[in-house]
Amino acid sequence: MKLQNVAICDLRSYNTPEAASSVEAVHNAALVILPKNCDEQTRAALAKIDMKNVASTVYADADTTLLTFNGETVLSDNNLPDGDSICIINGTAVILPLSENKQVSLIVNGKAVCDKGSRNGGQINLLCVNGKVDTIDLSGVEFLPDGAILPAERFLGDGKNRYYGKLVFVQAVPAEAHGEIMANLVVAHPSVQKSALSLSAGEVVYSNTDGAILFKKDLPEFRVTKTLLENVPGKLVLMDIAKLYIEKDVTAELLLEKVCLISDIAQLRATKETFDVVQLLAHDVAKIRRR
Repeated sequence: MKLQNVAICDLRSYNTPEAASSVEAVHNAALVILPKNCDEQTRAALAKIDMKNVASTVYADADTTLLTFNGETVLSDNNLPDGDSICIINGTAVILPLSENKQVSLIVNGKAVCDKGSRNGGQINLLCVNGKVDTIDLSGVEFLPDGAILPAERFLGDGKNRYYGKLVFVQAVPAEAHGEIMANLVVAHPSVQKSALSLSAGEVVYSNTDGAILFKKDLPEFRVTKTLLENVPGKLVLMDIAKLYIEKDVTAELLLEKVCLISDIAQLRATKETFDVVQLLAHDVAKIRRR
C-alpha cells in the first residue's frame, strides 16, 4: 500500500508487524503520525516505510487528540484537552500559558507566537512552522480582537496593563500611562511617545486616534470618493479588502486628513495625485497601481 498527497497520514493503528509491513511508502505528506508504544518488530517495519517529501514525523499515543484549525487561532487551557494533543494550524497561532497537564505539538503554516514559560516548560512543542516564531512572556496578558481601540484608562492604575493583538489603536494618554502592548501593528496617538507605555510591535504608526474611528473591512471591493470622506466623522480605517479604488475626485490632502490606515489589501488602485499618500498609509498591501 502506498499513501501519497495527504495532509495528515495517521499510522497509529498500524501497531503490529503485519499492519506496519503493509505500508510500502508515504509520499507528499505534511505530517506522519506513528504509534508511540510498539514492539521492536513493529518499529522495525515502520522504519522500512519509504518516506519522501514528509514535512514532519511524530510518535503519539493512540489517545492523543488531533486538532486542525484554519485562520487566526488562539490556543489556551480553554480549548485544549488534558494530556497530549497535536494541532495543525493554517494561519497565525497564538499559544497562551498552558497548565502542566496539557502538552501540545504544533505544525503551523504561518506565524506562531508562543508563551515563553509554557515553551520552556515543555507544554509547547513546535514540530514545524513555515513562518516566524516569537516566544514572549504572555502571562497576565489580555488578548485583543483585531482592530481594538484602547482608551487612556486602560493604562492607568496599579495593574500590569499588558495586551496582545494583531492590530491595536491607542488613543491619547497622559504622561503617567504605563503598560505594554504587543502587536503586529500599533496605531498610536503621538502622546504615547511621551508616556511610559511600551510598544512591542512589528510596526508603529503615530496618528491622531482621538475621536471616532470608522472601519470598512472584509469587502470584495470598495471605492473611496470625495463625498464619502467628507462624511466620515473622524478617521477611516480600510482593511481586509480585495480591491480598493481611490476615485479621481479625492485629493491627497483629504485622503491624508481622513484615512488613518490602509491594511491587508490585495489590489489598490490610486490616482497620480494620491499615489504617494497611499504608499504612506499602506501596510500589507499586495499591489499598488496608478489608475
